[in-house]
Amino acid sequence: MEFAEQLRVLQAAAGNPAKLALSTVDLAFPALPDQERLALKEALAAAAIPHWCDAGILAVLLGNTVEESRVLHGRLLRLTVVEAFPARGETAVNVHEATRLALRKSMATDRTHWFQTLSERAAALFANDPTPAARIEWIYHRLCFAPDEAATELEQLDRDWSSTARPEDQQALSVALRELAGTGLIRARALLWASLCIAWARVSRGETAQVGDDTLSIRKLAREVRDARAEANADCLLGDVLQAQGKLNEAQAAFAEVLAISRRLAKQDPSNADWQRDLEVAHSRVGGVLQAQGKLDEARRRLGHASRSAGG
Repeated sequence: MEFAEQLRVLQAAAGNPAKLALSTVDLAFPALPDQERLALKEALAAAAIPHWCDAGILAVLLGNTVEESRVLHGRLLRLTVVEAFPARGETAVNVHEATRLALRKSMATDRTHWFQTLSERAAALFANDPTPAARIEWIYHRLCFAPDEAATELEQLDRDWSSTARPEDQQALSVALRELAGTGLIRARALLWASLCIAWARVSRGETAQVGDDTLSIRKLAREVRDARAEANADCLLGDVLQAQGKLNEAQAAFAEVLAISRRLAKQDPSNADWQRDLEVAHSRVGGVLQAQGKLDEARRRLGHASRSAGG
């Protein structure tokens, strides 16, 4: 392609990041028939939906045959905005991060139904894969097309992972959720539980004292959407922040709120093991602050409540 033609292609994109990304197809394959270039642009947009892609994933997303997708996959690798991603397989590729986010934002805004369809197909691809990377990819896409249901699924994933997941997997989940929260694609309970997961990940990195402002906005959102467990979770987070800052009286007040909500939920459904465990944690947090305040007899009684809750 002559320089003047290249310049014309870039000018046509008018500085739009998504259009610029798609223009790499025209620059790399000027001799391809229009229909094939259009198909490759669709493949590039689809490849931007997940964090990585191969011919098999591409086939499911686009509804193509594997052979058709292999051709598209090979051509994608010749684009400047796509690179090999061996961490996810020998033939895996990923779209450069800034380009991927620009393409996703453009589709979510201008082709909303197609964006949600691709997100649904991507979620289905990873739904039955138990590996941490696949669980993250699954919930990431679920949040994009079924945010209300996915909020509950994220809550459960957060609970399951709180004591079993490796720190690096929890951090990877936090990164994916932070990406979604920053795009404005999720709201209400979905944003609430994403924000809680992000905040707890920061706590696990030793940043407890630095998440104070976030905890107040998270608690406010929990109250707005009337999610009692999330509110208790936010109060627990706030109590941890205050305790880390040495503000023991304020921490005790926050943990008292956690205990009150946890008692109410546990009484509401005594058979709910998760809520009973939340009650145990609440007693333990209150006992920990009492211990830090030197109120050892009260602390022992409170920690005894936690032990009895744990024992059922």
